[in-house]
Formats: sequence, C-alpha cells, structure tokens
Amino acid sequence: MRRLAPNVRAAWTACRGSLDGWNLNTSSTCSVSNRPPKTAQTQQEHSLLRVFPAPCRLSPSCIVSDSGTKHIRGRHKQPPKERGCGGLFTRIGWSFSRMIILPPDITSTKGAAHHHPNDHCRTGGSPQLPREEAMASTGGAGPRDARPAAAAGSADENTPLLPGQAHDSAHPGTPPARLWNTLKAWARGRVWPLVLLLLLVTGLIIAVVVLAVTAHSPHNPGKMNSTALCLTPACIHAASEFLYNLSPRYQEIDACTNFEEMVCGGWRQRHNMRPDQGNINTLGVMNDANQDILRSIMESPYPEVSQHSAFSPRNLAVDPTSLDRQNFDEIQRAYNACMAIDDIKKVGIQPLQTVLTDLGSTFKDTSDISETILFMERLGIPHLQGLGVGSDDKDPNVIVISTGPRTAPGLSSKSYYTDDSVMSQYQDAISKVLGAVLPNASANAAGIAEKIVKFEKDIAAFTPSLAQLRDPAQSYNVMSLQDTAKLAPQLGLEKVLKSLAPSNYTIDRMITSFPPFLSNMSALLSNSPSDTVKGFFQWKAIQGLSGTVEADALKPYTQFMNKLLGKDPDAKSDRWRTCLASVDDSLGWILSRFYVERAFSSKAKDLGNQIILDIKDVFSQRIDKADWMDADAQKVAKAKVKNIVQKIGYPDQSPNVTDPQALQNYYAGLNVTDSFFKNNIAVKQFGVKRSWSQLGKPANKADWGMTAPTVNAYYNPPWNEIVFPAGIMQFPLFGEGLPGYINYAAFGAVAGHELSHAFDNSGRLYDLNGFLKDWWSNATIKEFEKRADCFVKEYSNFTVQGTNGPLKVNGEQTLGENIADAGGLSAGFSAWQSRSKTTPDLHLPGLDFFTKEQLFYVAFGNVWCSKYTPQALTSRVLSDEHSPNMFRIIGTAMMNSRGFRQAYNCPVKEPVCEIW
Repeated sequence: MRRLAPNVRAAWTACRGSLDGWNLNTSSTCSVSNRPPKTAQTQQEHSLLRVFPAPCRLSPSCIVSDSGTKHIRGRHKQPPKERGCGGLFTRIGWSFSRMIILPPDITSTKGAAHHHPNDHCRTGGSPQLPREEAMASTGGAGPRDARPAAAAGSADENTPLLPGQAHDSAHPGTPPARLWNTLKAWARGRVWPLVLLLLLVTGLIIAVVVLAVTAHSPHNPGKMNSTALCLTPACIHAASEFLYNLSPRYQEIDACTNFEEMVCGGWRQRHNMRPDQGNINTLGVMNDANQDILRSIMESPYPEVSQHSAFSPRNLAVDPTSLDRQNFDEIQRAYNACMAIDDIKKVGIQPLQTVLTDLGSTFKDTSDISETILFMERLGIPHLQGLGVGSDDKDPNVIVISTGPRTAPGLSSKSYYTDDSVMSQYQDAISKVLGAVLPNASANAAGIAEKIVKFEKDIAAFTPSLAQLRDPAQSYNVMSLQDTAKLAPQLGLEKVLKSLAPSNYTIDRMITSFPPFLSNMSALLSNSPSDTVKGFFQWKAIQGLSGTVEADALKPYTQFMNKLLGKDPDAKSDRWRTCLASVDDSLGWILSRFYVERAFSSKAKDLGNQIILDIKDVFSQRIDKADWMDADAQKVAKAKVKNIVQKIGYPDQSPNVTDPQALQNYYAGLNVTDSFFKNNIAVKQFGVKRSWSQLGKPANKADWGMTAPTVNAYYNPPWNEIVFPAGIMQFPLFGEGLPGYINYAAFGAVAGHELSHAFDNSGRLYDLNGFLKDWWSNATIKEFEKRADCFVKEYSNFTVQGTNGPLKVNGEQTLGENIADAGGLSAGFSAWQSRSKTTPDLHLPGLDFFTKEQLFYVAFGNVWCSKYTPQALTSRVLSDEHSPNMFRIIGTAMMNSRGFRQAYNCPVKEPVCEIW
C-alpha cells in the first residue's frame, strides 16, 4: 500500500475496522485512491471524498458507532436528479449512537441491508447482519430524508496533493519517464546548480503556501492543517450536515454580506415543506426526528428488556405487571384512541354538538354571563379574557389569580382584524361552520357570523400590543377581587373565581393586567345583542374543540386557517403526528420517561451542565466590563447570574420521570378511555383542576413548563430559572462527540439566549430572587435603553415579502428576543474560546475552507436555517415575539457580532448593537 497522509491513513484504518468480520475483502474494499475521482463532484462532496475511503463514501454500511455497534443505515427514496452513487451520510444519531425499533410497517428484511436505489453503483457489497443489528438509527439525528448526493461539479484544481502521495517514479516507457531520464542525464555534473534551483523553487512554494494559509479574506478563509482532523462518527456526521447545509456556491459568497445564504442555501434546497406546513426550520426538523422516536415507542410493544440502558436514568422494569408497564399501557391506550380515525369519523360532530347545547343552556343574556364563562373555563377553552393562576411577580413564592387580555380574540394577531380580505374569508368560514354544526342557526348563520366578526374586531381594537403585554411594569396591577369585578360586572368574576378556587381559599388580592381592557369589555357587552355574544361563545367552543372531532362540517374553518398560514387548503397533518401531540399534552410526563430512556444520557446532562456553567461565567465577566452600569447594579446582576437555576433534560421531581410510581401519582384521577373526544375533555378538566388547586400553597419551583421531548427552552423570570428539555439537546444543536465550536455555537448560544432573557428589556426588571422591583439607577436605565434602541431601529428596517407585499419587522415587539439572541451568541463564542484553551478541538473533515472560528458561526447559522411561505412569514411578523429566522442570522451574527466580523475579516461596522 502506498504511503498515506496520517489523516487518510486513519480513515482507512477506521474503515477496515468497521468492515472487520463482515466477510469482505477489506484491503481492496477500503483502498484509498491518491487521485481525485474521475466522476465529477461538487466542491462540498469532493472535500470529503479526498479524505474518506471508497466504501465509506459509496456504501451505506461502512460506519461504526461510538459504542462499536455496526449500523445499517436505511435510505429513503430521492428524486432522480438528486440520486447518485451512494451519497453522503444519512440521518444517523451519531451523537448518542441511538438505535430505534421502527414501527412494524417499516421494519427491515431479516439478515439484509436496506435496499438502496443505487445498489448497482456500489463497490463494497452489502454486509449480512443479524436482524437486531439491521435497524435504521433515527433518534434526534436530523431530517427523515436521506442526504442526496451532491450535484456534479469539478474538483478544485489548486488543491495540493496530501503529503506523501506523489508518485516517485514512472514506467520507463512513458513520456514522463523519458523526460525524467533526460533531466537526470542533464543534471550529471551539474549538481550544485540543480540544488540551488531546487532550493529556490522550494522557497517559492513555501512562500505561496504560507500566504495561502494566512489569507483569511471572506472569499478565501484559508486552508487548515489537514492532519488535525476529527474523524469520529460524530464529526463525520456533523461535517456532512454542514456541507449539505452550505450553499453549493459557498466558496464564492461573501460571508460579510450574505452569510445567511452561505450557511443555509443548501439546507433550503434539500428540505421541502409538507402540504400541512407553512414553514420549515432546523428546530422543526429536530422535532420531526424526535417524533420518529416517539412514534417508534407508541407503535411498538412494551420492551421486554431495556434496549438503551446506557441512556436510561433508570432501566425499565421487565415484569409485565410493573408500574412501568401500566404507565406504558396508559399512553398507548390514549394514542390508539386518537389513531382510531374510522371510529372518530363515524361519531362525527355529535360530541361537539352536545357541548354546544350544554353551553347554550348556560347563557341567559348579556347582563350576567358568569355561568357561560365558568363553563368555558372548566373546559379550558379561551374566550373573552384570560383567567389563571401563577407566581406573584412581586412575591414569586406565592401563587395568585391573574386576569388580563389575550393577544387576540380569535386569530393569532390583532393586526389581522384590520385586513378586510382576511376578515371576509374568516366571516365566510364562520358562517358555513355554524350553519352545518348548529342546524337551528343555519337560516341566519351568515348574519350571526357577521356579528361575531364585528364583535371580535371591537375586542381587537382595545387589546394592548404584544410589546405592551410583554412589559411586566405595564401588566402588573394588584387589585382586590371586588374592585376587579366592578370593572366588568357582566362577567360575574366574583362568582367565577370563587367557583374555580379551592373552597378553603380566600381571594384577598389578584393581579389585574390592563384594567382599561375590562372596562372596555364591559362597555362592548352592554352595547352588543345577546345573540351576538352567545354566538361568540359558541364559535369559541367550536374553535377550541375543532381538533377533537373529524367532520366535513369543520372543513371551511380548516381551509381558512391553512390558507392564512400558507399551507395547502385541504392539507392535514399525518394522523400519527396529531396523536403524538395529543399524548404529549395529556400524559406528557409518562411519555417523557420513555423518550428519555431512548434519547438522553447522563453524560449528555453533564455536558449540558458544563456548557451552561461556562456561559454563566462568561456572562458574569461581561457584567464586570459593562462600564455603563453603576457598581450596585453590577453587584446585583452578578448575584442574579449566580442564582439562576438550570434545569436540564427532564424533571426529577414534580413529577420524577424516572419513578413510575411518581408518574402514577401525578396522573391519579385522570381516566383514559377508548374515546378520543372524551379523553380530550377529561384532560382539559384535569389540567384546570390541577392548576387552580395550587392556590393557597407555596409555589412549587420544581415544576417544569415543558415535557422532555419538547424542542424548545425558556427562562422564567419570577423563579429565575432556565430550562432545557432533552428534546432540544439533540443533533445538530448538541452532542457528546461534537467539537466544542459546534456545541457552544448551537446549544451554547441557545443557553446564552435564555440566560440573556434575565437581562433583556423585561427580564432586567426582576432581581436576583425573581422579585419584580426597581434595582437599577436612572442613569443605568438610561444607558440600557440607549443600547436597546439600537436594536429597535435596526430590526425595524428589516423587511420581508408578506402576503400583501413588503412587511417590516416590528423592532419593539421583537426587542427582548433580539437582545437575547445577541447576548447568547456573544456569550457562547467567549465561552468556547475559554474552554478551547484547555480542551482544544480538532477540525472537521472536508471543511478546510473555514477556520474553527468561522465554523463556530456556521454552526450558529445552521440553527436558524428556514423556509417560509409569504403567508407564514406574515403570521410570524404579526404575531411572534421572535424575528423571522433569517434575521436571527443576519442581525445577530452578520451585523452585530464582533467575533463574526473578526473571524471573517469583515469591514468594521459601527454602531454594533450590543448590550451583553
């Protein structure tokens, strides 16, 4: 075998090891060509082909997991234009070496690898594995689709050969051999001139190489040391993900002016929206991967043994009478009741009509609608205003009642109520649904629908903006129950709240957000006909329960909502996705136990804790350097950072998801049947009762607001906590085997984002113990607001192409999230730089175009890759506190990150919007 560069030799050795025992000729199968492949390849694919041996790039089986388990990777059908001879790496959970039992309808053939449409292209053959090893690994690794082979393209001709791979001789009969013999004859007697010539040429070559390596312009960041490569499965997976996410033209794009296209251009090409989607993004793809795990759990029998004990916080009990088995049967019963679509269709709208009849019997006239409101509250159905319980912002250890406006009365944004076209379509949908669901109202359905829309438009007109609702200084108002009730006597709040609260609880105070809202509501009710108000409540009940029935009568509303969000009008989510969401909503902590057993290890939890602690250290250092803060504010701010509680993965109390008895106790009183509709009603009633039962008790700060499979995270100001479910701690955001510049750029920036919320325009109002109080001096507040205004102005200039043309981002509405994005990225970068001093990272193969610092920002950008329909983009701008994803890359990294501009050698940009 020819001498190979160390990195190529390592890849060859890894390939031999992966094929060992498979009855293959590893010497020939794992041979490494020293020449570029004759077939054309894109720059991205060729970058990997130069490093990895033939079967590792052409055969789907030449991979070994971190645990040493051989994997057969399933491949999905690809469009003909995207298929090639064994594209790069498909969705494999390298970060945790997960193996998932697929549902019965997609299990592999015993003893054979999964069929690939390009089997005729393969060079290494298909190994024969026992059935238990012939499984597709799916959990949390990325999208369900296989990564297609890159488009054809020529290799970079300026790429030098790897060390030790040039041929030393040629056949004497070839033209190169004759030329070489001639030169040798000429050189006899001329040794010293030849030596001098060689030294001169060598010096020129070294100079050129040094210049190339040190030139870090946006168009030529420079080649990294190819011998310092990370060739672990996790790194190979990450490299392939990056290369396919990058634009095919990434080496031609100026990162300083078009970074979002550079890092996400390829991602958009290979990710298509389903008909039931108006947008798709990286976190959504992660959610799809988590749903694959959950589906395999729900559609498989209870495991006889714990299949993933390395990940399990506490192995599942094998005994068929165990509590684990009982809990599993409970979630499977709920899932199967939802999946029984034929039975659900057969029942039709009858259960909904029964609820509407019961609702109608509670309504007398507009002078007293307390019974109607109480009926809606007990079913957890939104209506005129919000009612609930939670921590008192000024005494977070106490649970209090609160009431206030919703963001909008029926649609996702109050702005829709000023769009005549949307209102016309909305009214038409209401009319058709009321006519079909309420036969007695069919004759006058159009008239009632018109009145309902007018009623909702009036409510939207006096509803505060999202920015106002997010401001605790505006929304926090302590009032007595009696004084609150007087603001809108028609609501009968005294009767409603006393009925919902425990009988032994005395309501001596409550939080009444935006008192003028209730006064305006009272005036509107006084001036509205009874049939309008009754019709409004009936319509809210239909909206709130529409997902629990299957009937053509509701089709006009479904079509309207789909169009509003840019989906196919008649599209429906896959039933299994709907049912997974239903189980997560109803029995989410039991589902969390089985998810965690599959997809989250104790090592992952330890790594997450380390990253967050590093972020907290950096943030404290940032506060020390914030010379615009006075000393007292800095002292309290640092104490607040230290006090932040970090919850990672899953709860170990309230409930303890590792304890099946604790889970049974948590759901005691919830009865799951074979009726999907009845289960939904029972779950809503169970949740309302549990929530209101907290009154009179100390706040339970062990509670979580998200289940373990959730792909999200949050900061809770009154409890001063940051929470990261296991669902978001998955590839590509996080992984035990990934380089630090990925973990800190992706998960680290998310962690920094949530921590930064403690010091954004609303979080800064809470002190180190979560109390809403003034702890900043006027001078410090003034300096903060000056810096915050930079974000408001900059983001308000971002424009998207909405449904009706250009639409500007609302800089006030998105301010808190934009501050958090900037703070999170900056903290993540500094934390990685600090950590890398003691734990240096290797480079990813095939990405020597980038430095490690540049790859950090590529990893960050990959988190926010997305596609939108114009309608979905309009909804995002109008109703969401987060900026559209493209601006979370452009505004956060490209425009306001000093580290980014230094890494890509961008021109200096001032002012840079930054606070932390």
